[in-house]
Amino acid sequence: FLPKRILSMEIGRAPRVNGGFFQNYAGQRVCVVGQVLNQDGNTATIQCSDNNQVNVQMTPGSNYGSTFVEVVGIANADGSLGMREERFCDMGDNFDMGNYESFVQLANGKYGQLFAQ
Repeated sequence: FLPKRILSMEIGRAPRVNGGFFQNYAGQRVCVVGQVLNQDGNTATIQCSDNNQVNVQMTPGSNYGSTFVEVVGIANADGSLGMREERFCDMGDNFDMGNYESFVQLANGKYGQLFAQ
């Protein structure tokens, strides 16, 4: 277990977003949870909690092993729905995207100050 201060220095700030927030974080590190629609070689398409589809440039050797994944990476600089993966975590085959969408909205709105660094 690493103290929060050290952990944030190692992985950097990664706000939890859906596809609708991508243009707000162009060129910045973000965290997306979504359903894997397809993966082919080093690219994947995941459907975010708001039903937008994000294209992920996967790190060589990555292989998403579950229906739902969390991906942390750098959003495309032009604000388009794409990102370059830095790391990922399989989230299993049963994940409530509706609840997660509610969380994303709160984390980027009413309770945003609790998640900002």
